[in-house]
Amino acid sequence: MKLKHFAFLASVVLLAACGGGKLEGDVRFIGFAPVTSKDKDVRAIETRCPYCGDPIEVDTPRHKAKKSCNNDIKWSDKYNCPSCQGTGRCAACTQMEQANGDCYNCKGQGVLIYAGQSPECPNCKGAKKCPSCKGSQKCDYCNGEGKLAKEFVKAKAAKFVGGRSEEGLPDSDPREPVKKDEAKDAKEEPKKEPAKEEEKK
Repeated sequence: MKLKHFAFLASVVLLAACGGGKLEGDVRFIGFAPVTSKDKDVRAIETRCPYCGDPIEVDTPRHKAKKSCNNDIKWSDKYNCPSCQGTGRCAACTQMEQANGDCYNCKGQGVLIYAGQSPECPNCKGAKKCPSCKGSQKCDYCNGEGKLAKEFVKAKAAKFVGGRSEEGLPDSDPREPVKKDEAKDAKEEPKKEPAKEEEKK
């Protein structure tokens, strides 16, 4: 009997250590850090239910929206930065081997010298520094910390989930229905006026 009790207690401890059998929310980092000033920043974050794969907001404790799923989910407080791979170093400086945060294209000169001319560097626009980190050598995504806070992930994934935007505002302006109603009232009023004129006649 003592052996059974020990096995039961061990399983309880193991479940507690693993979050009570809950799966961790599926956080997907899409795209790469821009390396030059010509590259567009297409980085995005998707947060999904680990059980069914549907989009779900960070910190949702249970996927109640889908009855067939309805499972408990746990979320981490911090996530490894995908841009710098947790190093905290600027991805552009690393990839282009930019020393001291200098622009890789002009080597920190601000201009390109050839054929007796010195036009402004198109990468740094004459600033002499890496356009991503502005010479700080810190990752622009995690600000050199190597980790992304849960709040940052939640804000970036808001458009994907269909919740609030990065600025904390809903995707659809709550004032829009009022504007639509006003537009309807404005359309209805001219229709009523001709009817009143006909009654006067």
